[in-house]
Amino acid sequence: MTKIKVLPLIAAGIALASCSALISAPELGQTRATLKEWVELKKLVSEEKSRWTVEKQTLNESIDLLTQEIEKLDEQIVSMQEEADAAQLERQSLNNEDDELRAAAAVVKQIASDLESQVIGLVDYFPESLKDKLKLLTERIPKNAKAADSIGLSTRLQYVIGILSEIEKFNKQITVEETMQQIGDSDVAVKTLYIGLAVAYYVDGTRTQAGILRPAKGGWEKERRDEMAEQIATAIGVYEREETAQFVNLPINVN
Repeated sequence: MTKIKVLPLIAAGIALASCSALISAPELGQTRATLKEWVELKKLVSEEKSRWTVEKQTLNESIDLLTQEIEKLDEQIVSMQEEADAAQLERQSLNNEDDELRAAAAVVKQIASDLESQVIGLVDYFPESLKDKLKLLTERIPKNAKAADSIGLSTRLQYVIGILSEIEKFNKQITVEETMQQIGDSDVAVKTLYIGLAVAYYVDGTRTQAGILRPAKGGWEKERRDEMAEQIATAIGVYEREETAQFVNLPINVN
């Protein structure tokens, strides 16, 4: 079960926690430090989002240009092939131009192949739920040259765009998932709170087993932190509106 919501509720929790922190000077200092960390995190997320927006726009513009060029190349190649029998001199001229166009098309195909390889490489770092969402598109990306030749370049680029859109959607939101995971020697029901694709926190239903998840190739690395069980469960409860809005201090280390 995946729930996708926005950050304002947790932000409200921060404000309430800031008010309660006025009880004593040490607590005030701790609260200020915590708020500073939160502000830095928000700044980092904002910068990452802005960077991704610019990169996406650039990629989309490049894809549009490539698609237009591909269509022009296809039209020119067809035209050249139809006129090739007109005369020997004309045929030679057209054949020379055809070679140039095919060379240009090969460059475009290589660019498409590079994009596909990069996207497939990224998928190895994603949570299983996101991999499942992307499965239909990733399975359509050609695995070899023969398969690539059977698919139009425009179609291949559309698959890449679809994958990037799903990645962006997951990365800019908070997501809570409930799954069965193996902890120790047994499978238990676990809720996981994903902060985009940066870090995640998990806790079991009894609030006794918990930890931190960080992105890694082939599966997120798990760090057991049972002492954080109450904090993580509370944060998830606030996000799901099952707990009173409040500030919850969770460690985060974004590389």
